[in-house]
Amino acid sequence: MEDIKETLNELQIEDYVWIIYIFLSIFALISNYYEKKYVQTHNKEDEKNFRTINTTIFIIVFFIYLYFVLLNYKEIKKLGPNSSPKKVFWTNAGFIAAVLFLIAGIISLLISIFGSDEDDFLLNFF
Repeated sequence: MEDIKETLNELQIEDYVWIIYIFLSIFALISNYYEKKYVQTHNKEDEKNFRTINTTIFIIVFFIYLYFVLLNYKEIKKLGPNSSPKKVFWTNAGFIAAVLFLIAGIISLLISIFGSDEDDFLLNFF
């Protein structure tokens, strides 16, 4: 009974995560709007806007990915000696996938914070 309650609670949290993703998609579209304006006009305010929005998105996504890593780690801890090889394999595969998403999120966040706009370099080079 406790497992069912815990699973339902996790699914409720995942519902909230999907709602957050909807808002993140909207913010990503707004960010793209500012980035297009920046590419056309090179207005520093537009650059600041799209970089701030992107960084905020990646920070939120980082915490979402971290949640899924912890959730998958908890599932690994539940595995017992009687767990089927198939269950062990898929549980570990899910954990590895969550860790890889987390790493990708961290890299994207670092690029958003510390990266430079290569388009400016190319425009100034030619």
